[in-house]
Amino acid sequence: MTMHDKRLAKSHDDILEAMADALDIPPSKFEEAKNRYEAIGNWLDRPESTLADYDPAISPQGSFLLGTVTRPLTDAEEYDVDLGCRLNASKAEFTQKGLKEAVGYEVALYAKAHGMAKPDERRRCWTLNYAAGAQFHMDIVPALPDAQRYKTKLLEHGYRSLAYDTALTGQAIAITDNTLPHYNQQTEDWPQSNPLGYAAWFRSRMRVRLTEAKRAFAQRERITASVEDIPDYKVKTPLQRSIQLLKRHRDCMFADDCEHKPISIIITTLAAHAYNEEPTISAALQSILTGMDRYIEDRGGVAWVANPVNPAENFADKWAEEPKKRDNFRRWVDQARQDFAFYLRVSTFDKVPEVLREHLGAKLVDSTLAAILPVAAVALATPAIARDISDSGDMGRAERAVEQINRDGPQSKPWAKS
Repeated sequence: MTMHDKRLAKSHDDILEAMADALDIPPSKFEEAKNRYEAIGNWLDRPESTLADYDPAISPQGSFLLGTVTRPLTDAEEYDVDLGCRLNASKAEFTQKGLKEAVGYEVALYAKAHGMAKPDERRRCWTLNYAAGAQFHMDIVPALPDAQRYKTKLLEHGYRSLAYDTALTGQAIAITDNTLPHYNQQTEDWPQSNPLGYAAWFRSRMRVRLTEAKRAFAQRERITASVEDIPDYKVKTPLQRSIQLLKRHRDCMFADDCEHKPISIIITTLAAHAYNEEPTISAALQSILTGMDRYIEDRGGVAWVANPVNPAENFADKWAEEPKKRDNFRRWVDQARQDFAFYLRVSTFDKVPEVLREHLGAKLVDSTLAAILPVAAVALATPAIARDISDSGDMGRAERAVEQINRDGPQSKPWAKS
């Protein structure tokens, strides 16, 4: 590629966009994963399948559904593709154990038919491992429809308006957990989940920018499809890009302590709350990092990151028994504020401070700069500018800005009971 072929960066946002794009799963890899899980769905629904009468449906969950997938930190790691396998059946027909084994039987047949290793059973799912070249595995969660019980639970906790919002609660599911005492008993008391409802809420937090991105995509690709017909995964909003960058910052910061790093669902939820439809990644990051921890509630002395589609569920439930996880989250937020503030408020766009370069990965930053900056600018971009004498005052200003953020703002409690 010659210099004239490059799309040269002109702003902080061009740099951040390019880094987030480099972090994203490559389109070819996404399509490969999509084809693989659709193939599993077709297998489960084939005429000979023991599940065919239950109309099995496979659908993505987690970061693949939300559009916030990030490339593994090393080539030795894999993409974790979360899938739900929902059967059109009732709890009168299955125990949790029975459902888990019924789905596992067909998944094992699929693996055998395709020359794959036997699936691994985990607490709530079956893990299907592909050959090393695929660089991903699939976690398949067996599930049953459970919208009515989900609604009842919300009403019991006083969340009336949410209970009757079918867009957020109508796709709730019951899932299995082999550690529960009633795992092999006929009961209505199953663990619940609502990945499609969560995705609908997440989408609502970026509705304006998502529509804009799809419209721009249609113009760029010169297609006549309506905005509604363009799949969400074809585009990215500033919220999604910001979350990808924040997750990578987290991964690098806790590369040696993965067990206690801030979990993605907490980062994603708080970021989506703090996002205010900002049109750029830089503005989104500033808004998110300024406000995200204000959505951590204090419920009777318990730190609570509420599931937005089931506020009685605490995504931070492990913090009470493992304070290190709570402390690491706070430490990570402070560090992310400082790192991104130093870049966005102090640094010129073509200079990435060494501390941010370290916490996003030197390889990612350097390759991005080399791809979209003129040669002369790359030479300016790579030094550890945070160590320069002239930067000491700037770093101090960035640190004072972080302290101001930490002091300001009462804790908000977004859940209104009605």
